[in-house]
Amino acid sequence: MPRQDNSPRIVAIDAEGRPSRVKANRLEIELGDGRKLLLSFPDKGWGDLELEAETLAELDVPVISVQPSACNVLTLRVDVHHDMQPVESFDLPETIAPPMLNLTVQKALEGSDRINAPKKHQIRRWAQAALMRDVDVTVRLVGEAEGRELNRNYRGKDYATNVLTFTYDDEHGAPVVEGAPLMGDLVLCMPVVVREAGEQGKSLDAHVAHLIVHGMLHLQGFDHEDEAEAVAMEARERDILRTLGYADPYA
Repeated sequence: MPRQDNSPRIVAIDAEGRPSRVKANRLEIELGDGRKLLLSFPDKGWGDLELEAETLAELDVPVISVQPSACNVLTLRVDVHHDMQPVESFDLPETIAPPMLNLTVQKALEGSDRINAPKKHQIRRWAQAALMRDVDVTVRLVGEAEGRELNRNYRGKDYATNVLTFTYDDEHGAPVVEGAPLMGDLVLCMPVVVREAGEQGKSLDAHVAHLIVHGMLHLQGFDHEDEAEAVAMEARERDILRTLGYADPYA
């Protein structure tokens, strides 16, 4: 009788050919020399398999290269580039360039919180949709303890909230260095976000997308301190989420 559970199953085989089965949503493979390969599986027996390389040193750049070895074999390699230097600049025709997003994602999560965390490519898509100027942002996904500590230390409120926005610029929203991108952090508390999505009857990705868009707009100067500001900000959020294929988050 075939099993009813369609979630992925992994068979790990040791050097002597002995198999062992494990049920997992994510595998972390330590390759040595500070390299790590992360494999994220879909929740069901279909969907995307995501590969991501990481390094211990934040300044090192992991690079995945893929080369066909046979008609049914691909060789995957993870290299680390240290102290990468920019290429020599050259002049290009002047064009109106779209705003640039420099995104860093940090996942300070364990267990089910890490499993529920959105993928970096999803976060990039949501943040990019709300981009109006060059932005250098770190999105940090945290558990309830860190979320509560940050909210208490910076807002004086002793509970974990869904999203916090920190902007590292002057009071007028201008970069500290003229011409530099706007810099800031978004902190999402995943246990709170998951709980809210369930209470509001929303899919988790729709709710996280809304909070990323909301935080990005805060970072770029939007606010909701009074009714007029709130109406303008909510209208902007609805428009952005509509382009992403999500329903009105305030309906």
